Amino acid sequence: MKKRKVHLTLTVLIFVAIVTAACGNSSNMGNMDMGSSTSSSPDSSSSDASGNQVSVVASNWKWELSNTTFKVGEQVTFTIQGEEGNHGFFIEGTDIDQQIAAGNTETVTWTPDKAGEYTIRCSVMCGAGHNDMVETLTVME
Repeated sequence: MKKRKVHLTLTVLIFVAIVTAACGNSSNMGNMDMGSSTSSSPDSSSSDASGNQVSVVASNWKWELSNTTFKVGEQVTFTIQGEEGNHGFFIEGTDIDQQIAAGNTETVTWTPDKAGEYTIRCSVMCGAGHNDMVETLTVME
């Protein structure tokens, strides 16, 4: 019975170590090329010169954004820098879901078409703090 407890404990510890390391270790991406790309929702074709440029940093279990308040109909360009780990920049209620790996930069363009609160979540299981990787955007009329 004691041997079984030790085995179970070791198994759980190894699992936790693997899940925790997944967020902070970009080497699990192998040699996969995740070069720059542009994602956009169908309504992002606006060429509004007054669009917003937003700097985003993705690191272990947090997003850092230079701006979180926008206007309806105004184009927003997110420049996402992967600082640590592998993440997915997902804006709920839109088709924006851009993967980002440590050391890479991705660009996402979005034009919100209605006012409200939008939640950014990480769409790539990145470790123990994955569920805490949440940020809120506000879109005003």
